[in-house]
Amino acid sequence: MNDTVQIDEKLYFFNELLLQMVTRVEEAILKATIAFRDRDIDMAKKVMADDYFIDQMRELVENDAVRLLISEAPYGHYMRHVIAGLKMVTSLERMGDHAAHLAKVATELDSESQDCDKEIIDKLVDMANADALMFRDVITALAETDAKRAREIAKKDNEIDAYKEEIYKMIFGANKCGDTSNELFEFYYLAKELERLGDHVTTICKWIVYMEEGETPELN
Repeated sequence: MNDTVQIDEKLYFFNELLLQMVTRVEEAILKATIAFRDRDIDMAKKVMADDYFIDQMRELVENDAVRLLISEAPYGHYMRHVIAGLKMVTSLERMGDHAAHLAKVATELDSESQDCDKEIIDKLVDMANADALMFRDVITALAETDAKRAREIAKKDNEIDAYKEEIYKMIFGANKCGDTSNELFEFYYLAKELERLGDHVTTICKWIVYMEEGETPELN
């Protein structure tokens, strides 16, 4: 077996590990959104418990990357793929944390929420769904190492930012309907975390561009 074939096989395994982690994070975001929307405590608890496996996946990817760097001394696009993967797992782990927090809030929601709260919850669900769609697109771009697509996906972060601003206005106006719920603070924090999800997806887009083009552009 020549050196190129050997490193191709090892890089394929590394990419599979990375995509498995990406898939787990996507599942966590989708389930957390459903749990939050439906106040499904069982599903929320599962998302919170599964966050441990996302953390473990980060360790697996990082350890495999180190083995590749030490044993194969990769060059060119091989090196870029390994470096980009190492950078991505940090964002992926944080995205898993954000999903777990969204699920946690789902277990704490008041079953008798004010109407204003319900409107904010609906908008937070819309924002989480927008994050999930953006992330689903980035999975395809990552699997295909498609820099052009990654650049286009990063532009969608503007939509996520707009959701955050809209939700903040709803939160600050909620007292007009007599709502002084402690949930408002959680909603404010959730909107910030969901905005961070979009930022993390944009960061992943940057590293996809690096994989293909060898540069790390400022996106969006």
